[in-house]
Amino acid sequence: MKANPIYHDIADAPFKIGQAVRVVRLLDETADPKFLLCVGVVFSYEYNCGCGQTYPGNPMVGVAFGDLLEEFWPNELAAVDKASN
Repeated sequence: MKANPIYHDIADAPFKIGQAVRVVRLLDETADPKFLLCVGVVFSYEYNCGCGQTYPGNPMVGVAFGDLLEEFWPNELAAVDKASN
């Protein structure tokens, strides 16, 4: 399947675009462990990459860590209060 990232908020998606999140667990064997416990910013949702996503509540969530971009399942992430990260 061709990727089709969405860069705007989706009603009932688990996070908002621009929201700070922390990687709290890695549930996919392809996930890079260097991101565990890192804080990044949500930049996209992906519903079409063939990983079993469902709309709107279970997308792959694109997270930016500075110049690095990675996708995670929603249950691998937790919202972070920007003042406490």
